[in-house]
Amino acid sequence: MGFTFPPAGLPAALMTLVLILPGVKPAAAASISVSPIRADVMEPGNSTSFTIKNDAARTVNVQVRIFKWSLTNGADDYAETDEVVATPPVAAVPQGAAATVRILRTSRSPLKGEESYRLVIDEIPDANRVRNLGVNVALRYTIPVFFLSGEAAQPRLTWTVRSEKGKRMLVATNAGDKHLRISALKVGSTTLVPGLAGYVLGHSSKKWELPGGASGAISADSDAGRINASISQ
Repeated sequence: MGFTFPPAGLPAALMTLVLILPGVKPAAAASISVSPIRADVMEPGNSTSFTIKNDAARTVNVQVRIFKWSLTNGADDYAETDEVVATPPVAAVPQGAAATVRILRTSRSPLKGEESYRLVIDEIPDANRVRNLGVNVALRYTIPVFFLSGEAAQPRLTWTVRSEKGKRMLVATNAGDKHLRISALKVGSTTLVPGLAGYVLGHSSKKWELPGGASGAISADSDAGRINASISQ
């Protein structure tokens, strides 16, 4: 069953990327960085790796987990999985050092199309700092990880508008195997999302609420190029 990402082992931020408390400067909060920011693993490959760099003036503890990623009723959904593992599950990264996280697909099932996962890396707040300084700032990175078969079909989107509970919803349906990353999404002259609008996973639908009066053609950026499309009736 899907769920939102749970917190790390010790009290941690629930917001993606960073939670900054009043009086704490963003620069001070940026204790770790992760690269790359996504991974696409083509078969016959079954693994990839990420680097966690510690830019803080202290050792930072992190928790590493990976979740199966799908779209349910047009929204992101996450579930625990044993088909892919992330190691190590926890790590202590010394000041100025880096740690490597390895992602391995362990499933014996043949890879069909594209499988989508989210790697979640949480900084675990230092209990002593929280107790002594009253500061609890934690980072959370959620990183897309895709495993693709050599025969995965390219994304094929259709756009429709439907009514749900009195609201107009724009729906993008992907008939292909591969995902499509959408940003700068507009309907006519109305900007729905100026930045990242989300991912339309293979054989799934993603939806956004339409403001009143929004109409016209679809325009957006994607990782497969510029999108200019009409809305199907």
